[in-house]
Amino acid sequence: MSAPARPPVHRAWWVLVACCLLYGGAVGVIGNSAGIYLSPVSEDMGWSLASLNGYLTVVSLVMTATLPVAGWLLPRRSLPWLLGGAMTLACGTYAASALFTSLTHWYVAGVLLGLAYGVLLYIPIPLVLTNWFRTRNGLALGIAAAFASAVAAVANPVGGALIDAIGWRETRAIMGGVGWLLAVPATLLLIRLRPEQLGLRPYGADDVVTDPGPAAPAPGSVPSSPPSLPSLPSPAVRRSVAAAVRSVPFACAVLLGGLLAFGACILQQAPSHAAAVGLSSATGATGVSAIMIGGIAGKLALGWLHDRRGVLLTTLVCAVLGVAGPLIVVAGGGAVAPFLLGCLVFGGGYAGLVVVPPLMVRHLFGAADYARLYSFVTVALGLFSAAAPVAYARIHDVTGSFTGAWLASALAFVLMAALAVVAVRTRPAPVTPAPVLEGARP
Repeated sequence: MSAPARPPVHRAWWVLVACCLLYGGAVGVIGNSAGIYLSPVSEDMGWSLASLNGYLTVVSLVMTATLPVAGWLLPRRSLPWLLGGAMTLACGTYAASALFTSLTHWYVAGVLLGLAYGVLLYIPIPLVLTNWFRTRNGLALGIAAAFASAVAAVANPVGGALIDAIGWRETRAIMGGVGWLLAVPATLLLIRLRPEQLGLRPYGADDVVTDPGPAAPAPGSVPSSPPSLPSLPSPAVRRSVAAAVRSVPFACAVLLGGLLAFGACILQQAPSHAAAVGLSSATGATGVSAIMIGGIAGKLALGWLHDRRGVLLTTLVCAVLGVAGPLIVVAGGGAVAPFLLGCLVFGGGYAGLVVVPPLMVRHLFGAADYARLYSFVTVALGLFSAAAPVAYARIHDVTGSFTGAWLASALAFVLMAALAVVAVRTRPAPVTPAPVLEGARP
């Protein structure tokens, strides 16, 4: 008697593979490697770190302004070609920076990278995976986010070693090409907005009798986005949103998200700190990788903790890790082991950037108005992320070290924890947890 034939692999899993490669190229190779170039470029060109860090602020501001346009455009045009074009723009700009000779070039590049990141980073992956996975949606999103962190954990030390060996210009050109090859072919071949475009049904559609709404996020995953743009809110919904926006818990949630983003952005300064205390570029890049590794474990651990003990304890543990990491780095001076250990511990706090803000908004206000309320938090994330690189670099330029920058990051996590306590204690009435419907940050 022959064994039953195995069912073919659902196309949704191949779409997930392409999403992993796209996210790995955009975030792991291009986005999260910015920090390893700051000190080499500023030293080579004779610029202050604050001046060079300004281009990262331009990236964040342009990206934040582009997000609403991207949210309107992505479901309405050919998604593979939009994503492939945005990735080509990002990788081409990244590689072309090997030829830059003035700060103006970097600031123009910041505009182009911001436009590309607005299309690539926050909206398309949750949008595509929500459409393709009726079940295991949270698992799929978590795999994509973890893959990006894993790629960053490899790309940063490799990039740092290449900088030491052949210089930052050649490294930018090489890594830009690697990011394009990793992401664009798979995007064009495999990613489609909806399975119906290929005559298919979403994964798990046959297992669902009734539609209870999107699947709850798996531990450590990022929440999902809707398959299409929402309709205009009804007057009752508008009144509900307006009342929430005027509340103390909402103000706390917005500031909490912004402070968490500010604190997490010290990631970009880790290589510059390593150089300032006499460590090699490779060690600085390994520190970024340690943060990424800690972030992968942190996403899973914080998600597990939230499911069992709630959002407040999860936020407090995130804050403890976000404070402990910088203190270990500062206490270690110029030693390699404390620097890497502090970065690894800090990765647990950095992981909260994906986990804490969306879960806090859902805990405070439920799922009904989640997307509209969380969009305000996303703006705060973008604005604080834009301010952080310049603030940290200015602290270095004034004090001559990054000690103050690390302590400022730790202080942001302390304030975040205080705001979490206030938000949870002042919410008007308990809200039954419900699945996240849309609009969370990747």
